Amino acid sequence: MNLNDLWWFLGTFLTVYLLYFFYQVVRVKKFNPDKVPVELLFLIKKYRLDMQKVKYQKIMNLIALISAFDIAFTAVFVMKYIKNIYLAIIIGAIIFIPLILITYNFLGVYCIKKGMTINGNKKN
Repeated sequence: MNLNDLWWFLGTFLTVYLLYFFYQVVRVKKFNPDKVPVELLFLIKKYRLDMQKVKYQKIMNLIALISAFDIAFTAVFVMKYIKNIYLAIIIGAIIFIPLILITYNFLGVYCIKKGMTINGNKKN
């Protein structure tokens, strides 16, 4: 990885993060059960988050950071190593989906350790 790749990563990361931040974090101040973002819905269902214990702004900011990292990492990896556009789309999807699951798993474990779930610190 050279300096040019690092600049691409940082530029992509900041662009995606800022878009996500202004669209999801700043614009929506409170949790609305009728308009739950897919990312948060995934965490609520899989890790049984108790939205009474979760600070909405904080969790959405963490989701924005994670999503920006996932998109930036996948974009830089695909741009660096794959020259065929069709193959890049396929490989990008193959990399992106497990990366999302892994990084959101880390966020879910963090939420469990902070006691943000329905049963406190238990995943049951």
